[in-house]
Amino acid sequence: MDAEPAIEEAVRAALDSVVDPCSEVAGVPAGLCEMGLVRSLEIDRDVGGAAVRIRIGVTEPTCLMGPALATGARERVAAVPGVARVDVTLCDDDWEPADMTPAYRERLAAHRAARRVALGVAGRVVETPLGAAIRVGKG
Repeated sequence: MDAEPAIEEAVRAALDSVVDPCSEVAGVPAGLCEMGLVRSLEIDRDVGGAAVRIRIGVTEPTCLMGPALATGARERVAAVPGVARVDVTLCDDDWEPADMTPAYRERLAAHRAARRVALGVAGRVVETPLGAAIRVGKG
């Protein structure tokens, strides 16, 4: 990757401004990078500006939001100053909760813990490191 760090940072910020709808429904909105949906990012400097190539996936193979996420990524990245060309492709790589950034996993776990307290099930449900809830004890 030949791009200067400022362009890469701006591109990643633009990608994170595209919110994954599943994260929004979960109550903790996250962008494409935070969710681990950006599978590859290549930025090459050219005379006319940066050429950006992005591969994104979705959280579930049957997700119908892939084209909308790709369009959102293309539009947001194209608006970054210094970017001349954007190529976004969808891929079918398997996604796992471990692909989320550690910071997002922490935010999601805190939100889920607060919801358990609000629902009165705190202490009876624990969360695995990947986010699955397991009921413990009786009740």
